[in-house]
Amino acid sequence: MALIHPRSLERWQEWRSSRRRIPGIHRTQSASGPRALAPQGYVLHTREGDGSARTLLGIDTAAGAKHGGLPAVLPYIQGSALVITPVGLALEELNGPQWQHQRLDVPAAALDGLGITSVLTLGWDQEVGRSLHAWAREADVPGAVVQHDVLTPFAPPLPPQTTLLAWSDEDGEFHRADRDDVEVRVVGSQRLWQAGHDATGTEPVREERPVFLGQLSAIELPRRITLAAAHGYCRSTGALYQPGPQETDRAARAAHALLRRRGVELQDPSLTVAEQHRPVVSVFSADILEAAVRGLPAWVHAPRAPAWVGEHWERYGMRPLGEEQTAPPTVGADEPARLIAQILEGST
Repeated sequence: MALIHPRSLERWQEWRSSRRRIPGIHRTQSASGPRALAPQGYVLHTREGDGSARTLLGIDTAAGAKHGGLPAVLPYIQGSALVITPVGLALEELNGPQWQHQRLDVPAAALDGLGITSVLTLGWDQEVGRSLHAWAREADVPGAVVQHDVLTPFAPPLPPQTTLLAWSDEDGEFHRADRDDVEVRVVGSQRLWQAGHDATGTEPVREERPVFLGQLSAIELPRRITLAAAHGYCRSTGALYQPGPQETDRAARAAHALLRRRGVELQDPSLTVAEQHRPVVSVFSADILEAAVRGLPAWVHAPRAPAWVGEHWERYGMRPLGEEQTAPPTVGADEPARLIAQILEGST
């Protein structure tokens, strides 16, 4: 199993645009291929600090931040921190009198001459990350990408000449396969580290009725596979079905109606893994790993799925139904966000 496009972002974008339309995303054409329509402007947020290190973070979306993404690194940056976001992206970590804010027309505008020493993003498949990695290569500034989710063969390729801050050695080798320009540093998962610390000393309230976490919006698999897995499991066990956060398009709503007609009860889609107090099942998801860390019984289920799904389960230790529940992945003692900040500032 390997990435379908290990080097070419353009080919990956072409593949992505060939999949069914993702709710809430409108596409346009550009020189780099089909991509999401860029927002109307950007903001450079600056917090001056001690020392010569000046670390630049590019944040395209709040979704990654919600699971312990880039903003978790900011408290550990000792030097100056600079963050670029699209206009309208609100992050509480960027509030306060210590932050200065400057409007930009394009993400990399006004970066020359600021003395930036390192760049960190979630990747280059969105506008801010793409612009910052292009600028960093031209300016000869080290660039890094932090892994923020489980990896499938359909993950976007890494930018050229970058460092991957990976969850594990296995993830690092998977993501850099066929690449000789990518360095890997293993830091662990901030999301799983935080979940482990949140759950320390607590025992989840166990409810017998399980929940199937829906993935109808996952473009990696045909919807017939993800819907059949959910339908079969919920019908045979009486499990609840929780729609995924992006299951809002017409086809997804029709699938929800079908499940209801066949006696499946739907659960509030806004519930987080931390708010689940019952066994958790899904097709493939970091939610399964977080549930296991929090002490919840967790399994994966996807009859007639392609071979890569089973290989994915094996790499992360996800256990299919009928086997022992997924074991909690090992969580290191050091907080990943702190390790990332140290790497960016050259102290480790």
